[in-house]
Amino acid sequence: MKLDICSLGNAIVDIQFSITNEFEEELNNLGISKGSMTLVEQYQQDSMIIKLVKRHGKPLMACGGSVTNSIMAAANFGSKCHVACKVSNDEHGSFFLEDLTTNRIDHSVIATNSNLSTGRCLVMVSEDAERTMCTYLGISNELTKGDIDVKAIQASKYLFIEGYLVTSTSALEACHKAIKVAKKSNTKVVISLSAVFIADSFKTELQGLIDLGCDLLLCNESEAMAFTDEDDLEQAIKYLGQVSDQILITMGPEGCMGFRRQEVFFVKGLKVKAIDTNGAGDMFAGAVLHLLSEGESLEIAAKFGCFAASKKVENSGPRLPSKKYKKIKLEF
Repeated sequence: MKLDICSLGNAIVDIQFSITNEFEEELNNLGISKGSMTLVEQYQQDSMIIKLVKRHGKPLMACGGSVTNSIMAAANFGSKCHVACKVSNDEHGSFFLEDLTTNRIDHSVIATNSNLSTGRCLVMVSEDAERTMCTYLGISNELTKGDIDVKAIQASKYLFIEGYLVTSTSALEACHKAIKVAKKSNTKVVISLSAVFIADSFKTELQGLIDLGCDLLLCNESEAMAFTDEDDLEQAIKYLGQVSDQILITMGPEGCMGFRRQEVFFVKGLKVKAIDTNGAGDMFAGAVLHLLSEGESLEIAAKFGCFAASKKVENSGPRLPSKKYKKIKLEF
């Protein structure tokens, strides 16, 4: 079967609450900064969920993880997609796999019997639409080379890898294997820096992946500067231009900046009333990959990415209802 996009990422179930300023203060007391993504232990996450359910009722739940959110978007726009990830044989693992099937996403995941549970991300959206995330990786952190579907990579136009995977030795080895297969198969490689703490604390691991051959690097301004140790975005771009021929740097409501073989272009952001920024970057990546897989230029794909992301932030949750994706593409 021919595929457009094959992806590797952490399998995470998003558990989302809208929070008040009062709970923001509690997060500060726990050392969790507003707008950040923090890795936590299961007991810490469970404690916060219990408190939030008592105050705010049942949360929104969705099959998530950065790459999965992007692939969900690409698939709903019309791309044929595959996901390589790891879930446990538990309630959240079943929920995750059922969601992939519902969205017509190909996978070869077999739920694993383990003491570790399926990964979960507690997403807390504040009154100003900013999201703070506390993630328990669980069994997703044990992705291995054996979980990679070589044939899926060989059959794909693009391989998409999230930077979050570099925190795990076994997952990093899986990424190396996947990129080597892609390079032998003429499959283009797209890598996301994923988060500031990843770009800052795992530079060596990320650089190792990029050095294997990165056709497109995705990041935001803060990630770009953290990865390059630069305080100036222009200097960061000059450095990144030496490691990847093509780069897209998102700038929130301002849009994005693109770098293509020494040429720089800008895509202006759209003015919208943001309700929830959770998943905006993932939507951007999914929209970009979708149009690239259809043969569009990087600049057109970036414009579609910004347009799709602007529609995402007008809605709650990390993803949109399936029917809205088709409407977004028609409006673009």
